[in-house]
Amino acid sequence: MGRTTHARFPWVNYIVSGEADALMGALCWDILHRGKDIPSADLPFGVFGPAHREAGYPSTSRRDLVPRAAIKNMRDLPLPDFSDYFTELERSLYADRIHPGLPLEFSRGCWWGERSPCTFCGLNGGSITYRQKPAEQAVEEMIEMSARYGLSRIEAVDNILAIDYFEKALPSLTALPKKFAIFFEVKANLKRHEVEKLAGAGVRWIQPGIESLDTRVLKLMGKGTTAAHNVQLLKWCRQYGVRVSWSVLWGFPGESDAWYSEIAACLPLLHHLQPGRTVRLRYQRYSPYHYASGKYGLKLLPAASYRYVYPLSEGDLKDQVYYFEDNEDNDVGGHYIAGDVNRRPGLQAVARGVDAWLRSWYEPKRPILSMRDSGEELTVEDTRAIAVECKHRVKGLKREILLAADEGVPETLLRKRLAATNVRQAEIDAGIAEMTARKLIIRLDGRLVGLPLWHPYQPMPGMTAFPGGYFDRRAMPVGIPRA
Repeated sequence: MGRTTHARFPWVNYIVSGEADALMGALCWDILHRGKDIPSADLPFGVFGPAHREAGYPSTSRRDLVPRAAIKNMRDLPLPDFSDYFTELERSLYADRIHPGLPLEFSRGCWWGERSPCTFCGLNGGSITYRQKPAEQAVEEMIEMSARYGLSRIEAVDNILAIDYFEKALPSLTALPKKFAIFFEVKANLKRHEVEKLAGAGVRWIQPGIESLDTRVLKLMGKGTTAAHNVQLLKWCRQYGVRVSWSVLWGFPGESDAWYSEIAACLPLLHHLQPGRTVRLRYQRYSPYHYASGKYGLKLLPAASYRYVYPLSEGDLKDQVYYFEDNEDNDVGGHYIAGDVNRRPGLQAVARGVDAWLRSWYEPKRPILSMRDSGEELTVEDTRAIAVECKHRVKGLKREILLAADEGVPETLLRKRLAATNVRQAEIDAGIAEMTARKLIIRLDGRLVGLPLWHPYQPMPGMTAFPGGYFDRRAMPVGIPRA
């Protein structure tokens, strides 16, 4: 994209492709002293200048053939200086409405994408190689930046949380006398104790890449997780008061509308958990869908909106843009046709189901599904719209089944365990059937997933608690007309 911008728009003198941290200072100094006449051989790797228009552009063996600058050692990167921002904020008419957070970076690339890139993700371009700051440095930088600017909100802009931070960074954050409010992107297959550890360390908001409640769709994405994992994660986040940014993505090559009918059927069971939203898949440059489009039966063209911006040929436009559309997709533009219920009834049902879930979540009294254990009996409170009873008393074998399902036990394993204690298969069948009929358990991916939370559970942070900050729209400054 940078090379095309530079080649087709002569008034752009210099382009930096990739990560400019290590070279920007010296490059600007050189430009100030030498202007537009820097020989291409004197320019840093990943920088295009006027000389390249005559001598030609360098190429590499990378997939996009363009050299990109990259930082190998995150440890040596300087801390960002936000002082200009806070100076301007103090002068702003909206200063008392703006509650900022600190965007900080602790890693680049994606350790999961290195192993198995998600088919739709092009976030890292050619620099997907994972690099991170040491855990102790990340904690030190949070403390230093918080003290410097007097803020406890921290938004990690990383693509994914480093694996070793669970053992090396979170305990240090937990031990702080005053907790930060932290946002991180994470992988969705977290276990209960990991979510508890995140919450204890002040990570109260995550984006885990849940992205579907159907394992077949998740396999199309290459997510390396399952619907059962995703429901369990929503449950543990609700348990420990960790807010989740997530979506049901749709529009994947090879998906079946019948799968969405199955998703829609399970949504009412989850109304006590935090809802997501339905979002149309977009094809990104650098993603497997882009560079191997033929493999997926795609005929990608630049997204239509770009043609209103760039006066370029179709060939140059393909090199210029980041988003693409499938030429043979009837859903181009991002929305299914509202009146065409017969063509995608499953997807329509999911959209309606998610809307109903959102409405129930924002009611004055959110739906409850929680349980207590006396040691002999589980007492379950259920105020969901689909509740069979408002209070369940679960004893004996059925209690054992519900307790095992709390961890998402594989059904075959549970049956084997119970059979080893001389419980008859007919009794196991009846117990599972009753817990399912009471809508306290759901079958997903060969597992029995228990839905109730444990009482008590932590309150969920509100929207204004986002660690990246927020703008308070409740009131406007005196004398400022409302739009």
